[in-house]
Amino acid sequence: MKRVVVTGTGAITSIGLNSRDFWQSCLNGESGVTLIQKEGLQLLEPKYGGQIHDFDPSKYVKVNDYNSIGRGSHLLIASMYDAISNANLNPDTYKKADLYVGTTMGEIAIETTDYKRYLEEPSPQNLLDQDFLHTLLANACREFSLQGETMLIANACSAGNYAIIQGYEKIRSGEQSICFTAGEDPFSTIAYYGFNRLKAIASKECKPFDAHRDGMLVAEGSGCLVLEELEHAKNRGANILAEIKGYGVSCDAYHITAPHPNSTGIIHAMEKAIEKANITTDDVNYISAHGTGTQANDKAESYAVNQLFNKKVPMSSIKSMIGHSMGAASLLEAIVCCNAVKENIAPPTINFELKDENCDVDCIPNKKRSFPIEYAMNNSYAFGGANSSIIFKKFRDDC
Repeated sequence: MKRVVVTGTGAITSIGLNSRDFWQSCLNGESGVTLIQKEGLQLLEPKYGGQIHDFDPSKYVKVNDYNSIGRGSHLLIASMYDAISNANLNPDTYKKADLYVGTTMGEIAIETTDYKRYLEEPSPQNLLDQDFLHTLLANACREFSLQGETMLIANACSAGNYAIIQGYEKIRSGEQSICFTAGEDPFSTIAYYGFNRLKAIASKECKPFDAHRDGMLVAEGSGCLVLEELEHAKNRGANILAEIKGYGVSCDAYHITAPHPNSTGIIHAMEKAIEKANITTDDVNYISAHGTGTQANDKAESYAVNQLFNKKVPMSSIKSMIGHSMGAASLLEAIVCCNAVKENIAPPTINFELKDENCDVDCIPNKKRSFPIEYAMNNSYAFGGANSSIIFKKFRDDC
């Protein structure tokens, strides 16, 4: 089997419009949460969220007509350009690459706009101009002239991890030498209302693992990883950020929105990731937590980690800073893992004030922490009980 490495990262978030600024903001514990601006949105009351401000798609979209494509495509394309630049790729290198994109609702923002236009002026064309899912792939492939396999993975909030896994398997098997794996979701009224109906939205701050946490915050964003087969990367002189060593996936088979009370699926996903990476629980130095800030999710994740590990593994949730960007969430958290193993430093969980006895974990409260990180685990869970864990390793050419 081939070795799979990460050679480029791209990020568009509320705390950074490129992966470098995003990572530094994570380390600094900066918050991208603001009062939601209501342009194009219909909300019940003023709420907070992780909206991206000062994002001008005309600076990023070069081939497509940016006025005719949706915000989801804008975010995806921008993060891919960032990843291509960081990986120092040229079109001849990447034009036959595969593209795997994780999303929760694709181009839902433009879909709701088109539907409103249809109500005002009924016409089939008004609903066919922009399909809210498949146009993501079409727009990205047209922008970069990609000719490889494409796949959209709508696996809710763990979709980004599943996109990485798909690309990892294609390269590990020898079928492909380079892949783009991405996750995206734009802010939308439907996302806001969905979580609001579940009474899952925090009043002002996302406070993962804190005793006074009161929910998650809806966010938007996009992240991208360039995955390559090791020899392919070395032959072109790529800067290797990290190596992917294994993954685990599972389903709770329990509830459409709530995690299993015994965390069995979460534990199983972590166990399989560790087994496939051919390591032990003692080898994992850092966990990028799912950490949504809801009572049930943080309790379930804390219980699972404590059941599986015989030590307090340092773990943090960047959702405390940017909110829950859904399809982009686990992809952005994977970028955190890549940087953590490369630089031996982990970002904090901000807004932490009071320990919860049901969340007895080391959540790296409020300040970044430097320590040796050989292996990092990225955990992500989703509605429907779709659990995923990926192991990232510090790259060493001799092992």
